[in-house]
Amino acid sequence: MLVLERKRKIIECLEINRAVLVNALAAELNVVPETIRRDLREMEKQGLLTRTHGGAVLNSNQDTDYPVQVRVTKNSWEKEQICKYAAGYIEDGDMIFVDNSSTLIHLIKYIRGNISITILTNSIWVLQEFARLGKNNNITMICSGGVFNKNNMSLSGTVSSKTFAHFFPTKAFVSCHGVSTEQGYTDGNLLELDFKREMIKVSGKVFFLLDHSKFGKLGPVRLGDINICDILITDKQPPGEVADRLYELHPGLEIIVA
Repeated sequence: MLVLERKRKIIECLEINRAVLVNALAAELNVVPETIRRDLREMEKQGLLTRTHGGAVLNSNQDTDYPVQVRVTKNSWEKEQICKYAAGYIEDGDMIFVDNSSTLIHLIKYIRGNISITILTNSIWVLQEFARLGKNNNITMICSGGVFNKNNMSLSGTVSSKTFAHFFPTKAFVSCHGVSTEQGYTDGNLLELDFKREMIKVSGKVFFLLDHSKFGKLGPVRLGDINICDILITDKQPPGEVADRLYELHPGLEIIVA
């Protein structure tokens, strides 16, 4: 099992049980205890957990996203299908904003090769994926600049906001920590919140790409009301009462199952 997959499993166990034991994780993941201890040391340095005698506990003051390298492995097949469907909305001549979420890393590979577009992003991973795929010259990539966040592989701050202040994307493709009928869209990164809100505000049409695990989930910071999204693309239809309430709060919302 790859280290990122192992760390994802550890996070899932922590989210369910709030605490984990080294020996139990080693047995479940079929590795030696020292491998788990090394993983826990690295994750503690990243601020994800606190090590205890024989195990670890989830940090109660967790107020930021998990590192993107870990998040990208979570529901990766579902995220890829969502992005594949969302790419069909990208048209020749579009200027689109793509945020730094782990979901959106998959989007660029499904953009049709015969269209010319401009992509605005604050995601280092999106830039790297563009370079790795060797996409054609019809795509112009513009990076926001700003303060580098090594956990999120993103750029943020006043430099980012000023760089994109004069751009008005035709479409924005974003994701977030979760969506609920009570709190709207919530996220996990306070440093990027204002920048993300501004790009959503100035974009012609806003697409939220959310896998089914995001419904009913709350992040530590509020991104906006239900009406900031025009089209919500997901992998499973939300529960009936949730969908009904979303439509009630935002009658113009489109919910599409990829």
